[in-house]
Amino acid sequence: MHLPVTHGPVLMPHPTLPDLSQIPKRPTVLPWGGAWLGMHACALMLTLLFGLLPLDIWLQDPHYKAGSFVGAGNWWVEVFSHRWVKWMVLVSAVVVWLRVFTSPRWPADRSVNRRWLAVGIALVLAPASVATLKHFSTKPCPWDLTRYGGSIAETTIFPFTPVNAVGQCFPAGHASTGFALFAFVLLWRGRNPRMARWVWSLAFVAGLLLGWGQQLRGAHFLSHTLWSAWVCWAVCLLVDDTLGRFMPTSEARS
Repeated sequence: MHLPVTHGPVLMPHPTLPDLSQIPKRPTVLPWGGAWLGMHACALMLTLLFGLLPLDIWLQDPHYKAGSFVGAGNWWVEVFSHRWVKWMVLVSAVVVWLRVFTSPRWPADRSVNRRWLAVGIALVLAPASVATLKHFSTKPCPWDLTRYGGSIAETTIFPFTPVNAVGQCFPAGHASTGFALFAFVLLWRGRNPRMARWVWSLAFVAGLLLGWGQQLRGAHFLSHTLWSAWVCWAVCLLVDDTLGRFMPTSEARS
């Protein structure tokens, strides 16, 4: 029995390579690129703007009249804003964590569960980070300055506050209660940019209003509030990007 003789080269099938463009990229947790470029720019702007110009003093002076701050003793500022709003945000954090612990663990819900987990973690870490920085800060409150009846000379970021200052007033702790709501942006970040921007704006306004109430009491300067916003949003970005890296889903991230 003779086998048929073939003429010419034998063509072997080429292996099929995977299309790498279809594989979702994992976000980096390193603080550069994308949203972090804007964060670095904002940090630089805040440092220069409030460090080189006495903007805090200019904006705080109208709130101090006849030897006291206009918000001192105001129920809306000292009770509703400083207590009730804080409790409402705390309750929202409890509800989020109940959602995390009671959510199903099916693969179809993996992306949704990861987003809720990011919200829960950010709601806790954002204000906690502000509180930690505030604890070790030597920056004084407005009511600590001699200009407003206190005992410490006026100071800005440049030069830094003397080590014997009362301090523990930077960044704004109470405003972080509102800025902690940045965490809810993570439900839509990378999936629904329009909704994410709306939620971010609402959280920013909430934090600004809480910070403004503290400015009326003489408890904080505007720069304290804006830096609190920066810290809270930075924490949210770190949480979201870290979970996106170590708990990847089929969703493409922006």
